[in-house]
Amino acid sequence: MSNKEQGNAAFKAKDFEKAIEHYTNAINESAVVDVHALMGNRAAAYQNIQKFDEALADADKCIEVKPDWSKGY
Repeated sequence: MSNKEQGNAAFKAKDFEKAIEHYTNAINESAVVDVHALMGNRAAAYQNIQKFDEALADADKCIEVKPDWSKGY
């Protein structure tokens, strides 16, 4: 299972710390083409544990990487 899939599974299980770990690993993988979606997912995980500064930083980066992706906003 990929880090993205593991992150999604952890998010669904409300294990947001683990989701952040897996999304971070996926973002750091060089072959990742959907980094904007991973950053959006990680922002949502940060939001759920009330780490709002980190969530905003990821959302801002998501918008920077793919400004036409509405979920980034």
